[in-house]
Amino acid sequence: MEIQYFVENYSTLPVADRKSYVSELTKSKELHKLYQLTKGEYARSATRILADMGARVADFVKENADGILHLLKSSDPKVRMHAAQIIGNTCAVEYLDELFYSIMHEDTMYALPSFLLAIGSSKAERAKKFLDEYTLRSDIDKHLDEEKAALTKALANFVSKSKVRVRITSNDIILLSTSNPNVTYSTFQKLGMKPKKFGDYIAVSKLNSFEDIYQTRAFNEAYIYLGKCTIQELPEFIAKRETAILQRTGVTGYRLEVKSVSHEVRLDIIKKCINSCTKLINTPSAYSIEIVLDINDGMVDVLLNPLADKRFSYRKKTISASINPGVAATVCAYASEFFDPDARVLDNFCGSGTLLYERGFYPHHTLTGVDINRHAIDAANENNRFSNHHPQFHHMDALKFTAKKYDEIITNMPFGLRVSNHTQNERLYRQYFAILPEILTSDGIAILYTQEKHLTERLVKMSNKFEILKRATFEAGGLFPAVYILGKTK
Repeated sequence: MEIQYFVENYSTLPVADRKSYVSELTKSKELHKLYQLTKGEYARSATRILADMGARVADFVKENADGILHLLKSSDPKVRMHAAQIIGNTCAVEYLDELFYSIMHEDTMYALPSFLLAIGSSKAERAKKFLDEYTLRSDIDKHLDEEKAALTKALANFVSKSKVRVRITSNDIILLSTSNPNVTYSTFQKLGMKPKKFGDYIAVSKLNSFEDIYQTRAFNEAYIYLGKCTIQELPEFIAKRETAILQRTGVTGYRLEVKSVSHEVRLDIIKKCINSCTKLINTPSAYSIEIVLDINDGMVDVLLNPLADKRFSYRKKTISASINPGVAATVCAYASEFFDPDARVLDNFCGSGTLLYERGFYPHHTLTGVDINRHAIDAANENNRFSNHHPQFHHMDALKFTAKKYDEIITNMPFGLRVSNHTQNERLYRQYFAILPEILTSDGIAILYTQEKHLTERLVKMSNKFEILKRATFEAGGLFPAVYILGKTK
């Protein structure tokens, strides 16, 4: 593609074509031709392309810094805006004085955000001082919102991820997301915490410390409940709770997580909420806490996740089909009444080991994991370095690992989604059920976590060697797998 044609038609070309040609530009003499076009009638498009090339053109921009800086004085505000972006992407720290001068003399309001972002990208202390003292100048709401958002984003460059020290009051409600509310409810009830069901969550209150919630592992996430409001009330609602969030966490860098809405609605909500905050700083690349907006029928539950959970610190590596650790912990809590403290435990499809590690938090004799995937075993062994339980892992086909008998099998069976498919599962499950009676002791149990519910139930019935002692459905990422606890028929 000729550079002249590319520049003239840049705005109308398919995104894939733009990206492909831009990547070629960084390796060719065409880049010099593109630079020459920044001085003529196609200056807007040419500077837009240079800005879109980001840090890849850093060396070129530094070599031609005088010419790029001259673009900051262009009569075209779009060219000035693009020039600021180019400098911000490549060499802002060297040319802060020029950026300071340009923004203070910029009279086109929609160009201001580009200068603010460029200044922030320098990450220099004097840039922070300038931004801290900067006064918003736009006089139209649309431009003012964009200027404010850019200032917030620019300042986010100076916020680093901080350790959160969670403080709660006795009146705070802690909401727990869970793959099985009944299991989580029962677990906290046994601890004497008086849980309550709260929509899809389990609510616990009157805690002395947020850490008390981690007396059990049988849940996914723990949130401090900030209240409920309508979508329209959200910006004001969050703004009024900034102080409470700061008091409970001691940090300012946050990220917004919006559930159950379209991408367009999500972006609109995030923009409005960010603009409403004056104390908290949106830092999606280095956040210390999350504010979660769970939306249902126009109403929003506002939740604070202090990201203080250390339950699964052993889990350093995973594979694509790895079970969520909160789900694994809840599965173990559900099956725990059948655990034998002297059990030799086997996981035939261990993956990165999560389910086996969670079983390790209960008394046992040995833990053994098997997987046919070498990368899975490598991940499991890496996690072993950070765990207090040390299973033995074997790179082997589970169907051939039949030399020993085990008192207990607990495993996450292949779902047939990310790995394999239903037809392959039909064959694998049949072969597995053929060897299962041989690798279990006479009083042994099998705990199977699977999405293939009909197939599993059919094979249990066909085998005549097992009975279902207990069964429950769990929720995992929009799927509803089940846990089957099987005992040998007498």
